[in-house]
Amino acid sequence: MKTWWRGAQLRESMWFVPGVMVVAAIVLAQGVIVLDLWLDARTLDVLPDSFLLGVEGSRGILVAIGGSVLAVAATTFSITMSVIATASSTYGPRLVRNFMSDRSNQRVLGLFVGTFVYCLMVLRRVQDSSDGITFVPHVAVYGALLLALASVAALVYFLHHISDVIQVPTLVRRVRAELESAVDDLYGEARGERVTAFALSVPDAEVLAPRAGFVTFVDAPALVRAATGVGVAELVATPGTHVMAGELLARVSGDAEEMSRLVCAHVRVGDTRTPAQDVEFAVQQLVEMAVRAVSPSTNDPYTARNVVEELACGLVPAMRHPAPGDGWVDDDGVVRLVWRLPTGAELVDLVFDDLRLYAAGDPEVVKAALRLAGRLARVAGPETVARVRTQVEELLAAAEREGTSAFDLDRLRACRDQLVTGASDVGPM
Repeated sequence: MKTWWRGAQLRESMWFVPGVMVVAAIVLAQGVIVLDLWLDARTLDVLPDSFLLGVEGSRGILVAIGGSVLAVAATTFSITMSVIATASSTYGPRLVRNFMSDRSNQRVLGLFVGTFVYCLMVLRRVQDSSDGITFVPHVAVYGALLLALASVAALVYFLHHISDVIQVPTLVRRVRAELESAVDDLYGEARGERVTAFALSVPDAEVLAPRAGFVTFVDAPALVRAATGVGVAELVATPGTHVMAGELLARVSGDAEEMSRLVCAHVRVGDTRTPAQDVEFAVQQLVEMAVRAVSPSTNDPYTARNVVEELACGLVPAMRHPAPGDGWVDDDGVVRLVWRLPTGAELVDLVFDDLRLYAAGDPEVVKAALRLAGRLARVAGPETVARVRTQVEELLAAAEREGTSAFDLDRLRACRDQLVTGASDVGPM
């Protein structure tokens, strides 16, 4: 269930959690009203007489609370949209999903809307003598008061939270955590279930994409279990790959019809890329923040340097883990799924290609990139170290073409000799 939830689009929607809380509010209101009816039928008093409310007083309280929290909910939503627009223009539109998937924002909005719905549900059961019977659900009304107090506390928390999430360190930390999670899932925990390079010899059938979009998630453990004794699947379009409807998604062997059904059931195609299993997308989010920070419109090289250095938190573990291999095996050790992950050299290119094109003119950002290269060279394998060295030389050449002064170039070359050349001579740790 946890694996499915990480890949589900509901996790990044702003309506799902508030919708669940609204349903919970309806259920809560009905439950408390039933309790009030039960107490009223037995003439049991759970509240002192001084706390009892009349019909008009109860209606006034419920109307005031319901109207107030709905207005606050609208204001909260407006503030959230404003923050999303600012973050999108400043740090990149791909970071919008971080705000939409923010659990705190969703819960606060859900509390406000849920309180409003609760008040409506209770208000409809307040009856005066003109209805033939007088009934005031006292417990339910005081429940609305408690929800109102909780909403006030949530509003104060929301103002603090929204001020925190727009800060650059918080944004970087959230994106870095997604990168670390993706690397740990794909390069860490999965190592015990993978075997070295494996290629499907003669496929029996091809599985075509059911719709256009990006491959967002592959439930590999479930697919391997279901494919046991049935056949083998080789993913052609891995997470992060864009496919068109009818384009090749995978090749299968064995029971072609059943394996095709299993692939379609366990490989999700969505409208946008997500970092759940897409390490390259998680890396690109951080690189985009660094590139935008050094653009003339933003001119924030300090943020760019921090972002480049934070990349090491995800890339170093990916380089340190041995290549997990292409084949997922079942309990009997038979390969059931072939899924090629990005190599260390490909991740290095992903980072340094953009830095060379857009950030080579800032010596301090280049120095941060050299520190990143040195960290990678200390833990990576020989092939990746060779690519790191090549990218570093290209980065310094680009810095020279950008007009970097001879003084800065000499310092950068000295930094390269100390951090990159020396680290790569030591070899992987």
